[in-house]
Amino acid sequence: MSELEARLASGDHVRLQRREAQDVLQKLRARGGRSDAADRIEQQLARSDEVELVPGDAAELLEELRASGRRWVFGDDEPRDHDPPRATPQEPEPEPEPEQRGWLGRLFGR
Repeated sequence: MSELEARLASGDHVRLQRREAQDVLQKLRARGGRSDAADRIEQQLARSDEVELVPGDAAELLEELRASGRRWVFGDDEPRDHDPPRATPQEPEPEPEPEQRGWLGRLFGR
């Protein structure tokens, strides 16, 4: 979870600086779909250099960001019940068998 997501999920008032608000707005707009939260952020940015979100708006914005991410990656808004499969780590290759030395090799330690 990113710092922004943690702040939005905290349940407190959240204050976004202009750059942060523009980044969120860009993500929502670029991923398509209509977003009430994006409209509110845009309106607040027109009047001020920062955006203040009350707890309900912060939670709604977080859910819209997550939904837009799902739309972007999976093509739909439905939450996933399970994590996508991850690559399994490769097993190390077995070490080669030591060469068998004859009695002369054992005798001379080569």
